[in-house]
Parts: sequence; structure tokens; C-alpha cells
Amino acid sequence: MDGLTESQRAMGTLMSDVSRLLRRRFEDAAKSFGVTLPQWKALSTIHKQGDITQVALSAHLDIDAMTLSGILDRLDKRGLIERFVHPDDSRAKLARLTPAGLALVEQTSHIGAEVFQRAIQGLSADDIAALSQHLGRVRTNLIDHNQDLAQTGKAS
Repeated sequence: MDGLTESQRAMGTLMSDVSRLLRRRFEDAAKSFGVTLPQWKALSTIHKQGDITQVALSAHLDIDAMTLSGILDRLDKRGLIERFVHPDDSRAKLARLTPAGLALVEQTSHIGAEVFQRAIQGLSADDIAALSQHLGRVRTNLIDHNQDLAQTGKAS
């Protein structure tokens, strides 16, 4: 056997299902705005961070540079972002929202909150605090600090 109890196996499946369903519900709600979850995450991060290098954005979103490049290409073609050379490092490119991108972020900012509110419906404040604490512990257990720091280029 694999050493896991039936309850532990079910918990892993449940966490995977919840993650998949949260993504699906967001995608369903965002479809009318013509934006996918990865595109929305990029737009939202650029909005929060301001002008951001593609390398930093890739690390922040935990996706590879090629995947991010495709996402940014599509956002750029729609006029939602603009990319330009970093003024202090000609090898680096920065991304920023255009007015249309800012308007889209403002129009869609409620989607994540609505999906999350639906997800936690029926849970008390104590339930939510406990769930958050437990999931935080699970995440901490799964983080490989050396690998994650190397991928983001941060010093340990």
C-alpha cells in the first residue's frame, strides 16, 4: 500500500477538485469579458505592481517565460497592455496596463470575490480561519524553499 489512509487520499482529491472548480467558476464568469484566468491574473498583477518586468511577472505568476509571453502577446493584441524596454536595462521588458486594460480590471475585479463568496457560503468565520490556517500549513509543507528561491532569483 501507499501508506495513506482512505481519508487522506480523499482529502487530496478534494483539494484538487476545489482548485479545479474555483478555476472553472472564474472562467465561466469571466468569459463574458473575453478574458481567461491566466490573462486576468496577469492583468491583475500588473495593476497591483505597476510597471513590472516580464521576468518578475513570470515569477509572481509561477509560470514559465514562454507561457507568459503568449499571454502577454494576446493581451497586447487586444490593447490591454503595452510592453516597452526597461529604461535602466535594455535587455528587460516592462509591461503596463493601457487605459482599456485598467477599465477591464475594474470591470472584472468583482468576479474573484463573487466566486470565492460562493465557495465559502455556509462557513463560519471560525471555519474560514481554521481552513485558511490548515491550507497555509499544507502549502508550507509543499514549498521547496531552495528551488522556489532559485526560480524567482531571490537570495536565500
